[in-house]
Amino acid sequence: MIKHTIYAIAVGMLIFFLYLFQYTGAFKSVNIAIDQRGPYTIVYKEHTGAYHRIVSSIEEVEKWSREQGLKCRLSFGEYFDDPSAIEEGRLKSRGGCLIDPLVKEENTVLEKVKASLPADFKIDVIAETKAVVALFSGAPGIGPLKVYPKANDFIVKNKLTKKGSVIEIYEVFDSKSMQTTYLWPVTN
Repeated sequence: MIKHTIYAIAVGMLIFFLYLFQYTGAFKSVNIAIDQRGPYTIVYKEHTGAYHRIVSSIEEVEKWSREQGLKCRLSFGEYFDDPSAIEEGRLKSRGGCLIDPLVKEENTVLEKVKASLPADFKIDVIAETKAVVALFSGAPGIGPLKVYPKANDFIVKNKLTKKGSVIEIYEVFDSKSMQTTYLWPVTN
């Protein structure tokens, strides 16, 4: 009897973990290439602490951007520190929206946006850069385990040098699917 119970629990746990891996996208592929990316106009909020806790800051900026009539189809997180070298409470990042480029006539709109920014929000431009680009359609939470090692191997194999922080751009298609574009600015 006990043997059957242990067997049933083991099978149940195996099925659960396989479902979890499928749900998070652990079995999905990662596409990596070198490309020019940017420039991006960003509205963001700075964050200090565990990277997985930046979500509320990103959502706050998204909500504010929609209220201002800005097109925020893509959100982002930019991560400045290496979590293996810096303690979790001191990790620096920023997160928010990539707002669609404004044409010259809309510069007055941009000035109004700047004037109405909440005190803890900022606006900036991420310059165009050469980057290693990784595309992944699984959960961003497993990116550090699945995407980062593959991108680091690609960077080493191609004798590239990282310059700056990693940027993750999140594109939500619907409630069940999204894609994360990871950017590592590099030089030869």
